[in-house]
Formats: sequence, C-alpha cells, structure tokens
Amino acid sequence: MHGASTNKRAADSHAAALASTIRKLMAAGFVSQRELASELNRRGIPTALGGSWHYTTVRRMLRRLGLKTKGRINIGRTNKQAADARAEALASTIRALQLKGLVSFKSIARELNEREIPTARGGKWHPSSVSRLLHRLERLEPSSRTAVDPEE
Repeated sequence: MHGASTNKRAADSHAAALASTIRKLMAAGFVSQRELASELNRRGIPTALGGSWHYTTVRRMLRRLGLKTKGRINIGRTNKQAADARAEALASTIRALQLKGLVSFKSIARELNEREIPTARGGKWHPSSVSRLLHRLERLEPSSRTAVDPEE
C-alpha cells in the first residue's frame, strides 16, 4: 500500500506542475484528449514516467486536475472559453486590418491567410469563419461598438 500512495502523490505533483500548461493549451483550442496528447508530445513535454503522451494519459491528467468528470471534458464550456481566448488574441490584428480598409469578410479572410495566421484548428480562413470571429468579438467587446444615430 505504501507504494500506491507514493505513486498517487507523484502523479498529483506532476499534474499540478502541468496544470497551467494544460489550461493554456485548452484555451488555445486543443480541447480533445488526442489533440492535447499530440501537442504535449510535439512540445517535448514528457509524462510523469518520462514517456510519450497518449489520450488515456491525458484523460488521467485531466481527471486529476478536475478538468474532466465522468468520462467527458466539459466540451461546451471549454470550447467557448477557447474560442473567446482565440478571438481576443486576434482582436488587435482584426482592428488593424479594418483600419487599413479591409472590411469585407472575404478581404479579411484573404489577408489572414496571406499572413499565414491559422484558424483555431489550423486551417484556412473563409468569409464565414471571419464572420463568426467578428460576431464573437462584438459580443466580447460590447463597449467597442459604436452606436450609430439613425437621425444623423
């Protein structure tokens, strides 16, 4: 029994040490266990035993951190938080493009693709994805919207 409690303490300690990294990855859009495992391996971050990450080791880590309960990550809330964080990170770029005169969804998508700024899932921008991003930014920054007086 002594060995089991030592292993649990070591696993808890390793989970705590990686908590901020895991949360940052989730906020950046890596929400599935497979995506997280792949990104942790890509970054060269070893597991507690020094091996490679697998989705099951990620699942155990998420459970230890309280980010996963009863077999599922709270995908709805996690996805929304990740999308909000990504939108906020792109807000200044979008504002700069709009100030340069790029106002159509198509022109903004073209410019983001030319700058090689990937979408949350690493793909190309389309007018519809730009539209969703701008609507999210409006929701996140209600004070930045300028009210237009219909009588002007």
